[in-house]
Amino acid sequence: MTPDEQYALVAEAALAPSVHNVQPARWRFAGDGVILFEDATRRLPAGDPTARDAATSLGAAAEGLAIALSRSRRRLVDRGATDLPAPEGDLLPQRRFGIEPGTGADPLGPYVADRRSHRGTFAAPNEAQRRAAAALAADDLAVVSAPDAIARIAVEVDRAGHRFFRDDAFRRELLSWMRLRRRDPRWAKDGLNADAMAMSRVEAVGAGLVMGPLFRPLDRVGLAAPLTAEAATIRSATAIALFHRPHGEARFDSGRAFYRAWLRIAAAGLGGAVMAALADDPAAAASVAAHLPAGRELVSAWRVGPVPAGAACPRARIAVDRLIV
Repeated sequence: MTPDEQYALVAEAALAPSVHNVQPARWRFAGDGVILFEDATRRLPAGDPTARDAATSLGAAAEGLAIALSRSRRRLVDRGATDLPAPEGDLLPQRRFGIEPGTGADPLGPYVADRRSHRGTFAAPNEAQRRAAAALAADDLAVVSAPDAIARIAVEVDRAGHRFFRDDAFRRELLSWMRLRRRDPRWAKDGLNADAMAMSRVEAVGAGLVMGPLFRPLDRVGLAAPLTAEAATIRSATAIALFHRPHGEARFDSGRAFYRAWLRIAAAGLGGAVMAALADDPAAAASVAAHLPAGRELVSAWRVGPVPAGAACPRARIAVDRLIV
Protein backbone atom coordinates (compact mmCIF):
# COMPACT_ATOMS: atom_id res chain seq x y z
CA MET A 1 0.00 0.00 0.00
CA THR A 2 1.46 3.35 -1.00
CA PRO A 3 1.79 6.30 1.40
CA ASP A 4 -0.84 8.15 -0.64
CA GLU A 5 -3.29 5.26 -0.19
CA GLN A 6 -2.61 5.18 3.54
CA TYR A 7 -3.16 8.92 3.74
CA ALA A 8 -6.51 8.70 1.93
CA LEU A 9 -7.71 5.84 4.13
CA VAL A 10 -6.83 7.62 7.38
CA ALA A 11 -8.33 10.89 6.10
CA GLU A 12 -11.66 9.12 5.67
CA ALA A 13 -11.39 7.22 8.95
CA ALA A 14 -10.78 10.57 10.66
CA LEU A 15 -14.28 11.69 9.67
CA ALA A 16 -15.71 9.29 12.25
CA PRO A 17 -17.23 10.89 15.36
CA SER A 18 -15.46 11.03 18.72
CA VAL A 19 -16.49 12.29 22.13
CA HIS A 20 -16.01 16.11 22.28
CA ASN A 21 -14.30 15.66 18.89
CA VAL A 22 -11.07 14.71 20.69
CA GLN A 23 -9.98 12.38 17.84
CA PRO A 24 -7.93 9.84 19.84
CA ALA A 25 -7.19 7.35 17.02
CA ARG A 26 -3.67 7.01 15.60
CA TRP A 27 -2.65 4.49 12.94
CA ARG A 28 0.47 2.58 11.97
CA PHE A 29 0.52 0.53 8.80
CA ALA A 30 2.69 -2.54 9.20
CA GLY A 31 3.06 -5.50 6.87
CA ASP A 32 -0.34 -6.68 5.66
CA GLY A 33 -2.27 -4.75 8.28
CA VAL A 34 -2.54 -1.77 10.57
CA ILE A 35 -2.28 -1.11 14.30
CA LEU A 36 -4.69 1.24 16.04
CA PHE A 37 -3.20 3.34 18.83
CA GLU A 38 -4.92 5.65 21.28
CA ASP A 39 -3.39 9.04 21.99
CA ALA A 40 -3.76 9.09 25.77
CA THR A 41 -3.46 12.88 25.88
CA ARG A 42 -6.97 12.87 24.42
CA ARG A 43 -8.52 11.20 27.47
CA LEU A 44 -11.27 12.93 29.46
CA PRO A 45 -10.59 12.05 33.11
CA ALA A 46 -13.53 14.04 34.47
CA GLY A 47 -16.14 13.34 31.81
CA ASP A 48 -15.08 9.80 30.93
CA PRO A 49 -13.29 8.36 33.98
CA THR A 50 -13.76 4.73 32.90
CA ALA A 51 -12.68 5.46 29.29
CA ARG A 52 -15.93 4.06 27.88
CA ASP A 53 -16.34 7.02 25.56
CA ALA A 54 -12.70 6.72 24.50
CA ALA A 55 -13.27 3.10 23.52
CA THR A 56 -16.46 4.03 21.67
CA SER A 57 -14.56 6.72 19.76
CA LEU A 58 -11.79 4.29 18.83
CA GLY A 59 -14.34 1.75 17.63
CA ALA A 60 -15.97 4.40 15.44
CA ALA A 61 -12.58 5.25 13.94
CA ALA A 62 -11.95 1.57 13.18
CA GLU A 63 -15.31 1.32 11.45
CA GLY A 64 -14.41 4.42 9.48
CA LEU A 65 -11.25 2.73 8.24
CA ALA A 66 -13.21 -0.42 7.37
CA ILE A 67 -15.68 1.60 5.29
CA ALA A 68 -12.81 3.42 3.55
CA LEU A 69 -11.10 0.13 2.71
CA SER A 70 -14.30 -1.30 1.26
CA ARG A 71 -14.18 1.23 -1.57
CA SER A 72 -11.22 -0.68 -3.01
CA ARG A 73 -12.72 -4.12 -2.28
CA ARG A 74 -10.66 -4.68 0.83
CA ARG A 75 -11.80 -5.49 4.34
CA LEU A 76 -10.51 -4.82 7.83
CA VAL A 77 -10.08 -7.98 9.93
CA ASP A 78 -9.96 -7.45 13.69
CA ARG A 79 -7.16 -9.55 15.17
CA GLY A 80 -7.75 -8.22 18.65
CA ALA A 81 -5.35 -6.98 21.28
CA THR A 82 -2.71 -9.63 20.61
CA ASP A 83 0.87 -9.25 19.44
CA LEU A 84 0.82 -5.51 20.03
CA PRO A 85 3.91 -3.33 20.45
CA ALA A 86 4.70 -1.76 23.79
CA PRO A 87 3.24 1.64 24.62
CA GLU A 88 5.25 4.52 23.23
CA GLY A 89 4.85 7.38 25.66
CA ASP A 90 1.25 8.58 25.31
CA LEU A 91 0.60 6.26 22.35
CA LEU A 92 -1.23 3.20 23.66
CA PRO A 93 -1.66 0.28 21.21
CA GLN A 94 -5.25 -0.96 21.19
CA ARG A 95 -5.94 -3.29 18.27
CA ARG A 96 -4.20 -5.03 15.41
CA PHE A 97 -6.07 -5.44 12.13
CA GLY A 98 -5.38 -7.36 8.99
CA ILE A 99 -6.25 -5.98 5.56
CA GLU A 100 -7.61 -8.65 3.24
CA PRO A 101 -9.52 -8.87 -0.06
CA GLY A 102 -13.19 -7.93 0.35
CA THR A 103 -16.37 -8.18 -1.65
CA GLY A 104 -17.37 -4.61 -2.43
CA ALA A 105 -18.07 -1.10 -1.25
CA ASP A 106 -19.97 -0.61 2.00
CA PRO A 107 -23.47 0.74 1.24
CA LEU A 108 -23.06 3.37 3.96
CA GLY A 109 -19.87 4.71 2.41
CA PRO A 110 -21.59 7.42 0.33
CA TYR A 111 -22.92 9.06 3.51
CA VAL A 112 -19.60 9.49 5.31
CA ALA A 113 -19.17 12.96 3.83
CA ASP A 114 -22.74 13.93 4.76
CA ARG A 115 -22.64 12.92 8.42
CA ARG A 116 -22.29 15.90 10.72
CA SER A 117 -23.52 16.97 14.11
CA HIS A 118 -26.26 19.56 14.03
CA ARG A 119 -26.59 21.13 17.47
CA GLY A 120 -28.94 23.91 16.46
CA THR A 121 -32.70 23.91 16.05
CA PHE A 122 -34.08 21.57 13.40
CA ALA A 123 -36.30 22.66 10.54
CA ALA A 124 -39.96 21.64 10.56
CA PRO A 125 -40.21 18.20 8.94
CA ASN A 126 -42.40 17.30 6.00
CA GLU A 127 -44.29 14.03 5.90
CA ALA A 128 -41.51 12.22 4.01
CA GLN A 129 -39.01 13.27 6.65
CA ARG A 130 -41.29 12.08 9.43
CA ARG A 131 -41.51 8.69 7.72
CA ALA A 132 -37.74 8.61 7.26
CA ALA A 133 -37.23 9.25 10.97
CA ALA A 134 -39.70 6.53 11.95
CA ALA A 135 -37.99 4.11 9.54
CA LEU A 136 -34.72 4.44 11.47
CA ALA A 137 -36.06 1.94 14.01
CA ALA A 138 -33.80 -1.11 13.90
CA ASP A 139 -32.25 -3.82 16.05
CA ASP A 140 -30.06 -1.24 17.76
CA LEU A 141 -32.19 1.91 17.45
CA ALA A 142 -35.44 2.68 19.23
CA VAL A 143 -37.21 5.71 17.78
CA VAL A 144 -39.35 8.04 19.90
CA SER A 145 -41.40 10.45 17.80
CA ALA A 146 -44.42 11.45 19.90
CA PRO A 147 -44.03 15.18 20.76
CA ASP A 148 -44.99 14.68 24.41
CA ALA A 149 -42.42 11.88 24.78
CA ILE A 150 -39.74 14.03 23.12
CA ALA A 151 -40.61 16.85 25.54
CA ARG A 152 -40.24 14.51 28.53
CA ILE A 153 -36.86 13.32 27.28
CA ALA A 154 -35.79 16.94 26.78
CA VAL A 155 -36.50 17.62 30.46
CA GLU A 156 -34.47 14.57 31.50
CA VAL A 157 -31.53 15.62 29.31
CA ASP A 158 -31.49 19.07 30.87
CA ARG A 159 -31.68 17.67 34.39
CA ALA A 160 -28.85 15.23 33.67
CA GLY A 161 -26.76 17.90 31.98
CA HIS A 162 -27.14 20.21 34.96
CA ARG A 163 -26.03 17.47 37.32
CA PHE A 164 -22.85 17.06 35.26
CA PHE A 165 -22.28 20.80 34.97
CA ARG A 166 -22.32 21.14 38.75
CA ASP A 167 -19.07 19.16 38.79
CA ASP A 168 -16.34 21.81 38.56
CA ALA A 169 -13.82 19.39 37.05
CA PHE A 170 -16.31 18.35 34.38
CA ARG A 171 -16.98 21.97 33.41
CA ARG A 172 -13.29 22.85 33.29
CA GLU A 173 -12.59 19.86 31.08
CA LEU A 174 -15.49 20.61 28.76
CA LEU A 175 -14.40 24.24 28.46
CA SER A 176 -10.89 23.09 27.56
CA TRP A 177 -12.36 21.38 24.47
CA MET A 178 -14.67 24.25 23.53
CA ARG A 179 -13.28 26.61 20.89
CA LEU A 180 -15.21 29.81 21.49
CA ARG A 181 -13.07 32.29 19.54
CA ARG A 182 -12.05 31.98 15.90
CA ARG A 183 -8.54 33.11 16.72
CA ASP A 184 -8.08 29.99 18.84
CA PRO A 185 -5.38 28.04 16.93
CA ARG A 186 -7.32 24.84 17.59
CA TRP A 187 -10.58 26.19 16.09
CA ALA A 188 -10.41 24.05 12.91
CA LYS A 189 -8.44 21.16 14.39
CA ASP A 190 -10.36 19.51 17.22
CA GLY A 191 -12.87 20.04 20.00
CA LEU A 192 -16.19 21.85 19.73
CA ASN A 193 -16.00 25.22 18.05
CA ALA A 194 -18.74 27.81 18.31
CA ASP A 195 -19.94 27.21 14.75
CA ALA A 196 -20.30 23.48 15.40
CA MET A 197 -22.26 24.28 18.57
CA ALA A 198 -24.53 26.68 16.60
CA MET A 199 -23.45 29.64 18.73
CA SER A 200 -23.25 33.25 17.64
CA ARG A 201 -20.24 35.29 18.75
CA VAL A 202 -22.26 36.76 21.62
CA GLU A 203 -23.53 33.33 22.65
CA ALA A 204 -19.99 31.95 22.55
CA VAL A 205 -18.71 34.67 24.87
CA GLY A 206 -21.68 34.05 27.16
CA ALA A 207 -21.06 30.31 27.17
CA GLY A 208 -17.48 30.84 28.31
CA LEU A 209 -18.68 32.95 31.21
CA VAL A 210 -21.65 30.79 32.19
CA MET A 211 -19.64 27.56 32.04
CA GLY A 212 -16.66 29.24 33.67
CA PRO A 213 -16.45 31.88 36.42
CA LEU A 214 -20.15 32.71 36.59
CA PHE A 215 -21.53 29.19 36.92
CA ARG A 216 -21.40 28.92 40.71
CA PRO A 217 -22.99 32.32 41.49
CA LEU A 218 -25.61 31.78 38.80
CA ASP A 219 -26.36 28.31 40.13
CA ARG A 220 -26.87 29.67 43.64
CA VAL A 221 -29.68 31.91 42.39
CA GLY A 222 -31.21 29.26 40.11
CA LEU A 223 -30.10 30.76 36.78
CA ALA A 224 -27.42 28.28 35.66
CA ALA A 225 -29.91 25.58 34.72
CA PRO A 226 -32.07 27.70 32.39
CA LEU A 227 -28.99 29.29 30.80
CA THR A 228 -27.51 25.88 29.91
CA ALA A 229 -30.81 24.23 28.98
CA GLU A 230 -31.28 22.57 25.58
CA ALA A 231 -34.92 21.54 25.94
CA ALA A 232 -36.24 23.95 23.33
CA THR A 233 -33.73 22.71 20.76
CA ILE A 234 -34.46 19.09 21.61
CA ARG A 235 -38.21 19.66 21.23
CA SER A 236 -37.59 20.80 17.63
CA ALA A 237 -36.43 17.26 16.78
CA THR A 238 -38.56 15.05 14.59
CA ALA A 239 -37.53 12.08 16.71
CA ILE A 240 -35.18 10.85 19.40
CA ALA A 241 -33.11 7.84 18.35
CA LEU A 242 -32.02 5.69 21.30
CA PHE A 243 -28.93 3.62 20.48
CA HIS A 244 -28.86 0.42 22.51
CA ARG A 245 -26.57 -2.58 22.60
CA PRO A 246 -26.39 -5.88 24.54
CA HIS A 247 -25.49 -5.54 28.19
CA GLY A 248 -21.78 -6.07 28.68
CA GLU A 249 -20.75 -5.53 25.07
CA ALA A 250 -17.23 -4.12 24.69
CA ARG A 251 -17.49 -0.39 24.06
CA PHE A 252 -15.06 -0.68 21.16
CA ASP A 253 -17.58 -2.93 19.40
CA SER A 254 -20.41 -0.59 20.37
CA GLY A 255 -18.43 2.25 18.81
CA ARG A 256 -18.26 0.50 15.46
CA ALA A 257 -22.04 0.00 15.51
CA PHE A 258 -22.56 3.57 16.77
CA TYR A 259 -20.89 5.02 13.68
CA ARG A 260 -22.97 2.84 11.39
CA ALA A 261 -26.16 3.92 13.14
CA TRP A 262 -25.23 7.58 12.67
CA LEU A 263 -24.51 6.96 9.00
CA ARG A 264 -27.99 5.45 8.68
CA ILE A 265 -29.38 8.72 10.05
CA ALA A 266 -27.40 10.61 7.40
CA ALA A 267 -28.59 8.16 4.72
CA ALA A 268 -32.17 9.03 5.71
CA GLY A 269 -31.43 12.65 4.83
CA LEU A 270 -31.55 13.76 8.46
CA GLY A 271 -29.16 15.44 10.86
CA GLY A 272 -28.40 14.29 14.37
CA ALA A 273 -26.88 15.58 17.57
CA VAL A 274 -25.67 13.28 20.31
CA MET A 275 -27.28 13.71 23.72
CA ALA A 276 -24.59 12.05 25.82
CA ALA A 277 -26.12 13.02 29.16
CA LEU A 278 -29.15 10.83 28.48
CA ALA A 279 -27.03 7.67 28.47
CA ASP A 280 -24.32 8.75 30.91
CA ASP A 281 -26.63 9.76 33.75
CA PRO A 282 -28.22 6.70 35.45
CA ALA A 283 -31.47 8.47 36.31
CA ALA A 284 -31.87 9.83 32.79
CA ALA A 285 -31.08 6.46 31.23
CA ALA A 286 -33.64 4.80 33.50
CA SER A 287 -36.28 7.27 32.32
CA VAL A 288 -36.14 5.87 28.77
CA ALA A 289 -35.49 2.22 29.64
CA ALA A 290 -39.07 1.26 28.77
CA HIS A 291 -38.34 2.09 25.12
CA LEU A 292 -35.55 -0.50 24.95
CA PRO A 293 -35.83 -4.26 24.38
CA ALA A 294 -34.99 -6.59 27.25
CA GLY A 295 -31.31 -7.29 27.74
CA ARG A 296 -30.18 -4.04 26.12
CA GLU A 297 -28.53 -0.96 27.57
CA LEU A 298 -28.62 2.60 26.36
CA VAL A 299 -25.24 3.52 24.91
CA SER A 300 -26.08 6.87 23.33
CA ALA A 301 -28.91 8.89 21.83
CA TRP A 302 -29.46 11.44 19.11
CA ARG A 303 -32.01 14.13 18.52
CA VAL A 304 -32.83 13.80 14.84
CA GLY A 305 -34.45 16.06 12.27
CA PRO A 306 -34.05 18.04 9.05
CA VAL A 307 -31.08 20.40 9.05
CA PRO A 308 -31.97 23.94 7.93
CA ALA A 309 -30.45 25.01 4.63
CA GLY A 310 -27.01 26.53 5.04
CA ALA A 311 -26.57 25.31 8.62
CA ALA A 312 -23.74 22.85 7.93
CA CYS A 313 -20.26 24.02 8.93
CA PRO A 314 -16.80 22.62 8.11
CA ARG A 315 -15.53 19.83 10.31
CA ALA A 316 -12.65 20.48 12.67
CA ARG A 317 -10.04 17.79 12.10
CA ILE A 318 -6.41 17.14 13.00
CA ALA A 319 -4.03 17.04 10.03
CA VAL A 320 -3.80 13.50 8.67
CA ASP A 321 0.00 13.39 8.81
CA ARG A 322 -0.31 13.62 12.63
CA LEU A 323 -2.63 10.62 12.72
CA ILE A 324 -0.23 8.20 11.04
CA VAL A 325 2.49 7.28 13.53
